[in-house]
Amino acid sequence: MKKIFLYSLFTLILSSCSEHSDYDVTKFTGEFRFYRGIGEFFECKSRIKYYIADAGIYSDLKEAYEELGLEEKDDAYIKIKGYLRDEKNPMEGIDPSTVFVPVEIIKLDKSRGCERIIQQGH
Repeated sequence: MKKIFLYSLFTLILSSCSEHSDYDVTKFTGEFRFYRGIGEFFECKSRIKYYIADAGIYSDLKEAYEELGLEEKDDAYIKIKGYLRDEKNPMEGIDPSTVFVPVEIIKLDKSRGCERIIQQGH
């Protein structure tokens, strides 16, 4: 919990930087996984999967996910601030597409997911 607070504090400082000023940073809810060197974000509302751009707080998000101790390919429920960006130079082996840029972790929880959250109406 303390680490997530520190990540949030760090990301507040980061979000005030001009790196993200040209984008509409909003809150998203979904499932996150890091598998084979690629971060994936599945947004609950739109039911769309996005790859995570190596930008913003990518490294902090990866570290927070790894600290959860999940099995390979397991998803973690996440509330996060970020934005969608068209990727002009995608990662090797991935076609150009829209990617998700994480800016601030709000909540990361290994015991919840999109289906459960939809059923509960939260």
